[in-house]
Amino acid sequence: MWGLGLITLFSCNGFLEEKPRKSLLVPEKAEEVRAILDNYNYLTLSPLLGFMLSDEWETTSQDWESFDPWQQNSYLWNETIFDPQERSSDYQTLHGQMFYANTCLDLLGNLEESKSVQISQMKGEALVIRSKVLFDLALLFLPGPNSSLTDQIKIPVNLTSDVNTPLQMIGVSELFVLIKRDLEMAFSILPEESDFKTRPDKRVAMGLLARIYLYEQNWEKALEAANYVIQYGDGLLNYLDLDPTKSYPFSVFNQETLFFQQMQTSIIPLRPTTSLKEELYESYLENDLRKALFFKMSPTQGALFKGSYTGGFRLFSGIGLSEMYLIAAEAGIRMGRQEEGLQRLNELGENRYSDFNPWQNLSQQEAIGLVMKERNRELVFRCLRWMDMKRTKYLDPSFTTEREINGEIYTLKNEEQFILKLPPYEKELVNR
Repeated sequence: MWGLGLITLFSCNGFLEEKPRKSLLVPEKAEEVRAILDNYNYLTLSPLLGFMLSDEWETTSQDWESFDPWQQNSYLWNETIFDPQERSSDYQTLHGQMFYANTCLDLLGNLEESKSVQISQMKGEALVIRSKVLFDLALLFLPGPNSSLTDQIKIPVNLTSDVNTPLQMIGVSELFVLIKRDLEMAFSILPEESDFKTRPDKRVAMGLLARIYLYEQNWEKALEAANYVIQYGDGLLNYLDLDPTKSYPFSVFNQETLFFQQMQTSIIPLRPTTSLKEELYESYLENDLRKALFFKMSPTQGALFKGSYTGGFRLFSGIGLSEMYLIAAEAGIRMGRQEEGLQRLNELGENRYSDFNPWQNLSQQEAIGLVMKERNRELVFRCLRWMDMKRTKYLDPSFTTEREINGEIYTLKNEEQFILKLPPYEKELVNR
């Protein structure tokens, strides 16, 4: 209840706009920190914005007209997403989550029992939460690590719980050094396996590192991290054991879930006009079990998604074991270790296809094409597509994608379109 009260206070006032009285907010005991870190209804939320930008889904022109202005702009990859006086719920939530992580870290460092196992575990959890927030901000508002613009664009962050401390302007290179340092520290103090999938453990810290190394194109480190998670994971689900006739075939906290997160609440993914892109749906083979488990067919709008690992209609945005198999496969193949990469891909395929025929004797180019297609099919609606689009642009500068609204084609093709501008309202608050 204590943590919920803190969140309610912030929801009402807006911590970036009105600086709260710190004496009312800062916890004093370890059990109060535990309450904050266990408030998973808030701390496990991921941005809706990344989903809006992803090209794996489409809607009708009529339905697009009913979107909020920022949703319309992001769907079309417009240069300006937010109006000058518009608040971004995603941006506020991410900074709110970072504030709670900072608050916990500052207090835990001052407690007399700060060297205890319990305190160390909570510190590790807070470091993972903050690292995930910083990475989400980077994916939206910073260029990629391999961009020529890395030193030109920075974002404001506060790495302490003191709301009076001026925000630091940090670019992607410095930010990734910080994130990786924090995750390595978290890995060293977290337990091998947490009691709850809403609490990070060593596998979660290493899984997030694997994702980040993949984004950085550090294939060797990505492979090493992903293999660690696979080694200590609970094994893949065999999709033959699941019932595709169920409205929601997957259970929450299933064995593939390493860290549970879900996308911010929105009606957009639930609309009958929010359908999978037709060519993506057609890429699933007839013996692909995901086709019936992930989607239901609408008589008029095509394939509608139902396969979330939240066990319901909310979209899963956490860290899952199958993602690690795909990271290991891609990293291995890009390093020229096709046999090793295909082995991981085949291990996944055995649990996703009926009458599966293993992939073999592929060239590196063929294997890369295959693993990227499997990644699109496996991680659909996992809130990872925007990251894949962005890193693909740096791997292949010719990458483009498009959407059509009211008879007009909108194309995502320039690197600058992959780097969102900070919401003007929030940027103004930084300068106050």
